[in-house]
Amino acid sequence: MRRLSYISGTGAAEVCLDCRSALSGTAEGIRGREWGYSIGYRSITGATRAARKCSLAVTFLDLPVADELRRLADRDVSMSTPGTLAIDGWSQRAYITAADPSSISRAHMAAELTVVLLDGVWRKGHTDSFEPLTAAAGDGEFLDLPYDLPYDLGVPSTRKYVDIAGWGAAPLRFVIYGPCVNPAIRIDGNWYRVDVTVPDGGYMVVDPLATPRSVTVIGPDGSVTDAFAKARRGNGLGGGEYIFQPASPGTHEVEWDRSFGFDLTWYEEEGEPPWS
Repeated sequence: MRRLSYISGTGAAEVCLDCRSALSGTAEGIRGREWGYSIGYRSITGATRAARKCSLAVTFLDLPVADELRRLADRDVSMSTPGTLAIDGWSQRAYITAADPSSISRAHMAAELTVVLLDGVWRKGHTDSFEPLTAAAGDGEFLDLPYDLPYDLGVPSTRKYVDIAGWGAAPLRFVIYGPCVNPAIRIDGNWYRVDVTVPDGGYMVVDPLATPRSVTVIGPDGSVTDAFAKARRGNGLGGGEYIFQPASPGTHEVEWDRSFGFDLTWYEEEGEPPWS
């Protein structure tokens, strides 16, 4: 482990738990994984990854850092705004609900923290940007035929792709930039559509990992509009037009009308932070 930190859900303040101010060692208490299930006849059913409680031993070499973590963690719990534990680029929403000191001096304090991991998986995001096709893209001389004909060559069709690694389906998060009307994007056989207008200077966020899932339009003045009801959900998961459909591993063509640009973030998911 190279770095462990807690990022508050209220204000995004960050406390390092593996640095000069605090030591968490190998953080073995939060590295395990567990499935929930029911046992049937020679089988299991209802396999899920639910929230789980675990322990994390931390030695604070700078006591003000321990104070900061306590205040942030207590505020997050009291306001029901979970923080995030981040390890080497992987993260999971979490609450720190208790601290049991085991060694105290004027210079340091060691404690066993009670951590509730909420998501059941650790995630790592990867972002690709897709640009709109502007009029300037067709201004090059290579499009002009060397003959006096009443037409020229059109803009070459260039396909765009996204490479999704990992072993399972990946949630997709979109940030779509205005101006655009009723944006639609097709990936891995599924259409992601929202029947809204995104204004010039604004953007729309489709977030499958928010609690609850959300579709919001942010205007150029910072105003926020809930557009969840305008998002197409078709027949649900696997129906071909579900706004929160995860994408399968592999290389997929990204199709849209090129009138707008967007950022696409896909998430790897693992039961525990990878060892290698």
